[in-house]
Amino acid sequence: LLAPLTRAVRTYSSTAGVELVPRIASEFGLRVTVGAWIDKDKNRNEREMRSVIELAKRHSNINGIIVGNETIFRGEQKVSDLIQLIQRVKRSTSNIPVTTGEIWHVWIEHPELVSAVDFIAAHILPYWEGFSDKQSVDQAVLIYDKLRRAYPGKRIVIAEFGWPSAG
Repeated sequence: LLAPLTRAVRTYSSTAGVELVPRIASEFGLRVTVGAWIDKDKNRNEREMRSVIELAKRHSNINGIIVGNETIFRGEQKVSDLIQLIQRVKRSTSNIPVTTGEIWHVWIEHPELVSAVDFIAAHILPYWEGFSDKQSVDQAVLIYDKLRRAYPGKRIVIAEFGWPSAG
């Protein structure tokens, strides 16, 4: 179970030092999914976008790009604007799957977002939805199945799942 976790690294920002991760990971034979942090700050977004595109062009160990993390859920961008950013990254990089990370219900509510990405990066957070620790795994499976039924044939990755140590 731990082997896949030791072979990949995921980052949600491509600046502020995180841009060093792909090179360092490569030294250890690790593949990396890099992210561009997207919010309301247009200048920061532009830096993040340029950085993630450049990283993807320079490092062959990048196996995915995440454009934004819960950007729609947080109300930082409109879906149509986020789709434009995703499309920009897809046009600027070749053969690297591109997505965004969102809480599972955002994917259900926005099929147009699903159409724009190469795979669904779903966040399943049962604690924050009021489920007990004993219900959390079953709830995650139910949500995964719901996504699978809604989007048959679309690759689904549970990008975030966890339980706070002091909620």
